[in-house]
Amino acid sequence: MRQVVVAHNMRFTCCCTRAGVVSIASGAAAAAAAAASTTGTGTDDASGMAAASCGGGSAGDTGATVSTTRGSPLVAPAPVPLLVTVLAGNPVTAINVLACLSTADVNSLRRLHPALPAAVAAVPWADTDAAVVNVVRWRKVLPVAAGARFTRRAVGDPARAVAALAGVTHVDQQGGAFVRAKLLRRLPASSVRVLNVSSCCNLAANTSFTRFKALVALNCSRTKVIDDWAGGLPSWLRELDISCAIGMWHSVSLVHLRALQVLRATGSALGDATLASLPPSLVELHASQCVSLSKAASFAHLPALRVLDVSKCPIGYASLASLPPSLVRLDIRKCCSPAAVLPRLPALKTLDAGGSAIGDALVASLPVGLLELRLTSCHYVTCAATFDHLPALRLLHGMDTRLDHTVLAACRARGTTVPPAIQLLFGPPFNELTLSVLADGRLACACGTKVQVWDVARAVETAAMEVVAADKGIFYTLAPLPDGRRLAVGTASGPWDASIDVWDVQSSPPVRCSTIDCGGKADMDVLAVQADGRVAAACERFDNVWIVDVDAGSVAAVFEGHTDHITTLAALPDGRLASGSRDKTVRIWEVGARACVATLAGHTDVVETLAVLADGRLASGARNGTVRLWDVGAATCVGVLDGHQGGVAVLAALPDGRLAISSWNSATIRLWDTRPAAAAATMHVLELGQYFRSIRKLVPLQDGRLACACCNYVSVHEYYARHVYLLEVPPPAAC
Repeated sequence: MRQVVVAHNMRFTCCCTRAGVVSIASGAAAAAAAAASTTGTGTDDASGMAAASCGGGSAGDTGATVSTTRGSPLVAPAPVPLLVTVLAGNPVTAINVLACLSTADVNSLRRLHPALPAAVAAVPWADTDAAVVNVVRWRKVLPVAAGARFTRRAVGDPARAVAALAGVTHVDQQGGAFVRAKLLRRLPASSVRVLNVSSCCNLAANTSFTRFKALVALNCSRTKVIDDWAGGLPSWLRELDISCAIGMWHSVSLVHLRALQVLRATGSALGDATLASLPPSLVELHASQCVSLSKAASFAHLPALRVLDVSKCPIGYASLASLPPSLVRLDIRKCCSPAAVLPRLPALKTLDAGGSAIGDALVASLPVGLLELRLTSCHYVTCAATFDHLPALRLLHGMDTRLDHTVLAACRARGTTVPPAIQLLFGPPFNELTLSVLADGRLACACGTKVQVWDVARAVETAAMEVVAADKGIFYTLAPLPDGRRLAVGTASGPWDASIDVWDVQSSPPVRCSTIDCGGKADMDVLAVQADGRVAAACERFDNVWIVDVDAGSVAAVFEGHTDHITTLAALPDGRLASGSRDKTVRIWEVGARACVATLAGHTDVVETLAVLADGRLASGARNGTVRLWDVGAATCVGVLDGHQGGVAVLAALPDGRLAISSWNSATIRLWDTRPAAAAATMHVLELGQYFRSIRKLVPLQDGRLACACCNYVSVHEYYARHVYLLEVPPPAAC
């Protein structure tokens, strides 16, 4: 909420936030002065404020006058500021506004107007963000405050402190190294209901809290409170947090906590014995990263359990089989195995299995009433998994999982919200990848000495075929030929001899038709296929372009003109060829005439990549992070897309007219809407850093998705694993 308040011709901007206001504080001194001039008195500190009526002022304040019966002009009363009217004049509005603030804002509010201290004092503050430095003064200013956090010297004289703390229900001393049993004894035993001593490292082991007769919630996480004994915990506790408890035994018993409803034990030594001691009243159990739990851990004795988090725990089939039918929310991230299944859980509404090893069997065992399902990075779930048995499903997350995109489309058609998914295709380790789409829509992936062809439309996880070249070097680039049968593969036929292999990928097994030696002593790493079937080829170590006649098996022409190595090629719709170079230019070649017909200059760094947009314009990306759009016919730059961090490494033109861009060492894809119908080039950002480290290749598929060759860390020594993902992109905005 943001509102502008005018008081005495002064503007105060009030930002009501939970963390603390009031940018009124920036003008608090001026406001205090205004209040003092109005009342004839000033204000003291936060412990009190002089009371006076709203009157006085000067005629210059408002310019308004009134007349008495004798005709003498009198100054009209100054208008009450709007903020004061809201906070002091309407209790219902005041309590809602003040609930957005914290006690750190009290001094600023009290100084604004004499009427506000009473409004502030009537609020039962339970804020524990601002530390109290003197409990006696704090209680004087806020007589009905119910919660606070105290500094080391705030308590002061014990006798006075006990009186000041009477009625306090919430105490938060989190992280207080000074908190010891002596301080706890000064807190009111009859009123404290919620106590937080998390990370109070000097609390002794097995500290007792049984003197707090009203205590229902205790946070003693990251302390030694529970060591080998939990008898110091009140048996009437309803909520307990022992997360990351220091020195806790895995067999400590909590059997005496007969009223316990919520237990948070994340990262603790909670083991099978402690789990077995929990009372049947338990409703929530948060036991993430409790590695002392075994595969035989059982939950069958918890019939009221509704929320269970056992993520990153080594539970097994028996543990899953023991889950009570009362469960409503279950978190099994990064645990379980491919054969795991769920028992009958009729009340289950939410399941998070992200990063776990579950398979299709568990998906098939999900209850019909499930509303929300998270299967992020579940690599053992296959494209055979379906969700037809989940008619109530309203939200499905399947990022980085091998779910068939047609299955996801069917879920969307039933009304399920399915965010754009990124599906893992395959992940060969430690090798560079290059991608290309064949005429029939299949995806060819070159990895090391193999070329795999995948049917992405039908079964994303099953390789259709492999092309093995045991006598060749690494495959560097791929280019499908127009006949739909053959695939040109850039490689090296001998030590540093650039060559092109032509394979018939429709044959089973695939057959190598020919090998064409281009004569260069380098890797053949750039190919572009012309409409007439000829292949343009280049090596990053050379500044010329070879035009190869694959039918004749020979080099038909060599183009020269660049002054530095060629980095990228693109075939244009009109039959011409574009080449980008380290010399910072793009050249346009008339292939039939064997001549350069235009040089596109404007980049100030190496041209790394080219892409042809759906309308025929050319996009070029440079190492300094800029992308230029060119009207090739007029040889002019018609647009510049900037703001990319690092050099532009990948460009991919989508069929709908947008341009996908990724930078070096980046896991971000920027989708620029470059369609002429768009009023201006707009950008949609896809942040994918949680799935991989960087993007090396982007290829648009015929079904509208993007194939991404990506790089992931697999060890501290920065070895990389290459993976291929299929990414659903959000639709373009309406023009």
